[in-house]
Amino acid sequence: MSERVAFDSEAILAFYLGEDGAETVMSLLEKVQSGQIEGYINIINLAEIYYILHRADPKLAEEKERRIRLYGLKVIPIEDNALWREAAKIKDEHSLSLADAFAAATAKTLRGKLVVGSDQEYKGLDIQLIKIRG
Repeated sequence: MSERVAFDSEAILAFYLGEDGAETVMSLLEKVQSGQIEGYINIINLAEIYYILHRADPKLAEEKERRIRLYGLKVIPIEDNALWREAAKIKDEHSLSLADAFAAATAKTLRGKLVVGSDQEYKGLDIQLIKIRG
């Protein structure tokens, strides 16, 4: 089984907006695209990325959403009871946004790593993190 990584919204936005850590995200997306690792994003985080980009430019939001899929990220729907229940438990036990709770739950249920901007909101969670910036 290959390595699995789930992407938090902040990491993808950093890549698309050319912020610190964009190179790390690009490298991971290239590995997903080439089949070296498996990449995932859940629909809640995809919606968060879309609405943030949509506020700036609706056409940009459409383009970037398509590109996420072209990189080969598998979009995880929230039909799986284990995923949304895990997100709810994480949200209950930790001080983080609901979208961040879904990102953490995605990584946890996939037994993978979570690609994050920084780890401040994820402190105390039992998941492996790939930080794209300090």
